Amino acid sequence: MAGSKGQRPKKGKVPKHSVEPTLQKRAKFNDPAISGLPLAWRFSSCDRGGPFAWTNLFHGAPFQEVVERLHEFERMSWEQIIDTGSHPIEPERFEKLARDRLAEIQQDDVDELMSFRISGIKRIWCIQDRNIMRVLWWDPDHRVCPSHKRHT
Repeated sequence: MAGSKGQRPKKGKVPKHSVEPTLQKRAKFNDPAISGLPLAWRFSSCDRGGPFAWTNLFHGAPFQEVVERLHEFERMSWEQIIDTGSHPIEPERFEKLARDRLAEIQQDDVDELMSFRISGIKRIWCIQDRNIMRVLWWDPDHRVCPSHKRHT
């Protein structure tokens, strides 16, 4: 008897009650699943070479400005962060220098990077993993993905 309990479904057919395995997708910046989670930073992925190296951020006033701003972001909601001018950007929109560097450091498979506006044209670039931002680049001159708007 076809369709009775205990019988296997025909080859190629998936019973309605079975659950297909799904790959766990990375939560995007605006994903409601992470909206209540606090923002956190991870520095182990920092690029230590190339034109946007984190090591180019010297100690002193610029370093202090960045750390204080990152601390401010931790106290904000995701919506407030977006309101600061921070947002995700697809690497296809990056300047060639940045795309080449992503390939060099084997990070060219990411769908988007998060640009955090520190002030004026200064940016920190991160790879998002749920609510954790893996800090990648320091971009004090807005060269990764230049904007043609004033003060961005």
